Amino acid sequence: MTPLPVIPQRLAVACRQTPERSAWLDRLPDALRTLQHRWQLTLDASFDDDDVSCAYVAPGRRADGTPVVLKLGMPHMEAEHEIEGLRFWDGDPSARLFDADPDVNAMLLERCIPGTRLRTLPETEQDRVTTGKRTT
Repeated sequence: MTPLPVIPQRLAVACRQTPERSAWLDRLPDALRTLQHRWQLTLDASFDDDDVSCAYVAPGRRADGTPVVLKLGMPHMEAEHEIEGLRFWDGDPSARLFDADPDVNAMLLERCIPGTRLRTLPETEQDRVTTGKRTT
C-alpha cells in the first residue's frame, strides 16, 4: 500500500480558510492514491516551499520511466481554467500536459527545470511573456 502523502503546511493552512477548500484537502489522499494507480505513477515527496500554497505538487515517474509532475490544484479562481490553458498551449510556452482529471483538478505534467520566475519580471514583461503564444 502506498504511504499517505505528507501535506505541505502552507497548503493545509490555505485550505482551511474555506469549507470548499477544506473538503478538497480531506479528499486529497484518496485522490492521490486513485491517480497514482490510474496513471501508474511513483511519486516523490511533494514540493514544499513559499510558492506552494494553492496546490499539491509532487515530482515522480510513470511506469515507463518518464519524469513527470503531478499537480492537484485546490479550488480557487486562478485554477478554474488551468487545464484548458495547458491544453491550448500544448507545451509551448508551458510544460506539456500529459493527462488531466478535471473532477479533482489534477494535471499530469511534463517535468521541467524551473527558469526565471515570472513574478520577478516587471509587469510589462510578464504580460509579454504570457501573451506571447497569441502574438506569434
